[in-house]
This record gives sequence, C-alpha cells and structure tokens, in this order.
Amino acid sequence: MTKIQKPANTSVPISDLLANRWSPRVYDPTHEITKEQVLRLAEAARWAASGNNAQPWRFGFALRGEELFESISTVGLTGFNATWAPHASLYVLAFADKFKADGTELDRNSAYFNNALATSQIVFEAEAMGLKAHYMGGVIHDEILKLVGIEDAWLTCVITIGLQGDASNVSDELKQREATPRERKALSEVVITKL
Repeated sequence: MTKIQKPANTSVPISDLLANRWSPRVYDPTHEITKEQVLRLAEAARWAASGNNAQPWRFGFALRGEELFESISTVGLTGFNATWAPHASLYVLAFADKFKADGTELDRNSAYFNNALATSQIVFEAEAMGLKAHYMGGVIHDEILKLVGIEDAWLTCVITIGLQGDASNVSDELKQREATPRERKALSEVVITKL
C-alpha cells in the first residue's frame, strides 16, 4: 500500500500539524466517518475567530452513501474533481451568510474571510484526527445551493474529508498529481516588512 507523505520543506520549524497538512486526492473508499467525528469537525468550526463574533457561516455535512453526497457527486462537481472526490468519506459544504442577524446585508469579502477562518479549523481538526482534507473550488455552486435549498448564503467551497488511500492503484494522471512536490513562495516574497 502506498500512502504519499509530503511534509512541508519549511525555512524555519513549524508545528507538525501544519507541516504535514496537504490536500490529497486519493481516499480510502471503504472508510466511514462517524457522527461523532462529524460533530467534532463542526465544533472546531464553531470556535473559529470571526469579526465582531458574528459567526457568519453555516456548514452542511454529507456522508458518502447519503442521497446528498451522491447528488453532489453526480451534478455538483466539475472536471477532474468528479473522478476522485466521490471516494472521500465526507463532503463539507461551506456557506457564508449574505445577511447579518438584523437582516442587513453582509459585505461578501468579510463573509468569505470569516468563512475561511472557520473552514481552516475544520481542515486542521481533520488533520489532528488522522484524516485528510481537500478544498474544492471546482464545484457547481448553483446546483449545490439548489440541492440544499439555501438562498441566503454563498457556497464558498466544498471540502472532501476522509482517510488517505492507496495511491498505487490509481490512474497515471492522479498518481502524477499526488506525487507532485509541494511548493510555496519564499518567505521573502510573502513577508513585506523587514524581519
């Protein structure tokens, strides 16, 4: 069995949780996630930081085998995502609210930023649980919004979560993508102040 490991080649030490987090596309299609594990992921998101503690986010959780998961796999994924994502154990649907509690409109940029804080906590909690996660932007937003019946929020992304699978028996294209080294810009390119 081949599980690809790609720890970050950092210029200074960071925590193992952060260094070992990456987004595989090969999942164990027999792995089942429990309700308790899903609640743990939801709880991690619930405690994310947010502007004015507004928490302008909501999440949907669709387990493989459920009707919503299968519908998203059929009509909600684009291109290459449709070939590998259905092997994940769980889809997390991340929504950013369009309106504040008092009914006034939320700024989309602010809502997306807050949503990103909460989704990152889901991803890191999954990593802490020994699972892997992969953000997917390549989804059909309108179709997924129709499937869940939500009109007062933006779908920001769908996250696949599951147990990393065996990469030895996958397509050559998928194998190549999994084996591609992780790269990041140099610190000097992202830090704009003098250290």
